[in-house]
Amino acid sequence: MSNLKNIFNPNSIAVIGASDREGSIGRAIFQNLLKGNFKGVIFPVNPKYANVLSVKTYKKVTDIFDEIDLVIICIPRDFVLESIKECIEKKAKGIIVISSGFKEIGADGEKLENKMIALSHKFNIPIIGPNCLGIVNTNNQVSLNANFAFSMPQAGNVALISQSGAIGIAALDYAHQHHLGLSKFVSIGNKAVVDESDILEYLIEDKETQIIAMYVEDIENPARFIEIANRASLLRKPIIVIKTGRSVRGAIATKSHTGALSSSDTAYDSLFAQCGVIRVETLAELFEYAKGFTCYAIPEGKKVVVITNAGGMGIIATDAAERNNLEMSNFEKKTIDDLRKILPLNSGINNPVDLGGDADTKRFKEALEIITKDKNIDSIVVSVTPTVKSNVFEIAEVLADIAKKNPNIPILANLMSIESHQDFDAVLEKASIPNFDFPEVNIRILAAMAKYSEWINQAPISKPIFKVNKEQVKEMFHSLKTENRIRLTESETYNILNAYGMKVADYRETHNLKSALEAASEIGYPVVLKVISPDIQHKLEMGGIKVNIKDEHEFKKAFEEIGKSIKTNQNKIKITGFLVQKYISEKGVEIIVGANDIKGFGSLIMFGLGGTFVELFQDVSFRLSPLTKKDARHMIESTKGYQILKGFRGQAAFDMEAISDYLLRLSKLVEDFPEIKEIEMNPIRVLEDAKGILIMDAKAVLKEEYISEKKTKKVKKVELV
Repeated sequence: MSNLKNIFNPNSIAVIGASDREGSIGRAIFQNLLKGNFKGVIFPVNPKYANVLSVKTYKKVTDIFDEIDLVIICIPRDFVLESIKECIEKKAKGIIVISSGFKEIGADGEKLENKMIALSHKFNIPIIGPNCLGIVNTNNQVSLNANFAFSMPQAGNVALISQSGAIGIAALDYAHQHHLGLSKFVSIGNKAVVDESDILEYLIEDKETQIIAMYVEDIENPARFIEIANRASLLRKPIIVIKTGRSVRGAIATKSHTGALSSSDTAYDSLFAQCGVIRVETLAELFEYAKGFTCYAIPEGKKVVVITNAGGMGIIATDAAERNNLEMSNFEKKTIDDLRKILPLNSGINNPVDLGGDADTKRFKEALEIITKDKNIDSIVVSVTPTVKSNVFEIAEVLADIAKKNPNIPILANLMSIESHQDFDAVLEKASIPNFDFPEVNIRILAAMAKYSEWINQAPISKPIFKVNKEQVKEMFHSLKTENRIRLTESETYNILNAYGMKVADYRETHNLKSALEAASEIGYPVVLKVISPDIQHKLEMGGIKVNIKDEHEFKKAFEEIGKSIKTNQNKIKITGFLVQKYISEKGVEIIVGANDIKGFGSLIMFGLGGTFVELFQDVSFRLSPLTKKDARHMIESTKGYQILKGFRGQAAFDMEAISDYLLRLSKLVEDFPEIKEIEMNPIRVLEDAKGILIMDAKAVLKEEYISEKKTKKVKKVELV
């Protein structure tokens, strides 16, 4: 449902429920349309009135002779469906339902909303809402203010999408206070038909919109959102999102590390990271970042220069740059020489540049003209403190002139003053120079802009191609289906990993002591002995694993000890065998790699340092499948364990190429087989650089809905002797 042109650019509007009654929503919307100087025709519809605000009313929308592009419905919910049917009869091109009382109140309301959705789909008519605030289009050729809460916002190039009407009001008030102009505002409410992706798709093609800010509580179709967000990146239109609900955990299939650490919010983090969307935590940040991106340019790199007439501000900005992964530029020799000629001896010549407390407009101008010629800078922060020597209005004009002459260098400013300097603000606003209260805010925003620049300027990413044995996995899953079983044994999990090119430490599956001893002899000591049971997720906690068994004597003892541990819980645990595996003694680092299906998103891939303390340290990273090579590399580099893997303090580096390869192969596996609910490899031993990696333990679970036939299979009796 993406045909929204007639909603945002209507020639005619009918307001069903327009009213003369003070305090009513119908009056507020109709009045805002009139006061906003809407360029089309407005028709009030209400059988109770002859006219509303001196405009002739109609009893029904079908009584209007003219064509109607947009209908706004603000009547009690029990009459909404009938009004929608009349709109369809009238052949209206779009509807906004302001009325509440639908899905948000429970089952009865949801039934009505579902009927609304059915009508929309049957007659192909877009509906925004219900339970929404309305929309705004500040384009002076349209001048549409179709909401009931606020007057027409200041025009600009930032669009705002809000799932919450109340948040939308607060956000617009904040934007007004901070002189941030809007191109469009949309309150999507229950998003019964038109959702955030539909609006986003419209806005990325909208000429007046250059930056998109969003408040969302959920995203209806993550895959479509990613596709549209990537298109926005190609058009260099940044998307800044505040997504609430970080504390809500997603459904967990098992008590595994991957399931325990992943959640729907983790999936949102991954989604945004993989399509260049900037996620923020607060409404203040949402508009700070949006304002930052209104700058003439986006930095091409991370090198920033700080210029100030107060040394303390320079130090604060420098500290902030280090925290936010920006680099303080190193000036060319000519830049330093030229600055030394114009600045007093006690000035700070190197970055940050301290012009001195007695700096006047001329000194600001000369310093900026020198610095902007330096090839080692990507952005500039100018921190101004008012003094008897500084004319802030004149300094603002200098900044505007410098920005105009250097359109490829973003300039952000801040004025350290408790007093209002509207003339300073006005000059910078006109010149598209973002102006904030503190230098550290400028730095934080520049860091986001630099990261976005890296995203939009990256080389095209090709999808990796692997030679895999897909049929082998299909056959195994079919066998599991006939057995009505969703949990794979360890050896079955190894088989599907091997089918996708992931190497497992040599192993044998056995059923008694004799066959286990034979397997150990074939593999060669030292070995690992593990119990196989669909009822045991963590073998170590149940005493079901013994490692580094060096000879036959130790093996028999280990077998006996496992038997005793299992017998303690024999009435609860079903034993299906024993697994004998080669003990890996080569030097390496243990990692964990896994995938967990998150409803609505697909598989969430996890990487981190492995072993038994994964959940304690939580040094893990996530991305959604399918992964690119860049995604895999970012997953590794974003963990603290990366410092160990690349060779910490002169130590040998480990095989990160092999890790990346396995992450991509796992991504391919879960992409090919969406019936996998969860799969985890922990630990994996990563050997020194170029020596590869070996999987030492793994488990997998299929989705319950994949098993359709209830069949039973006799479990082979296992001897604990």
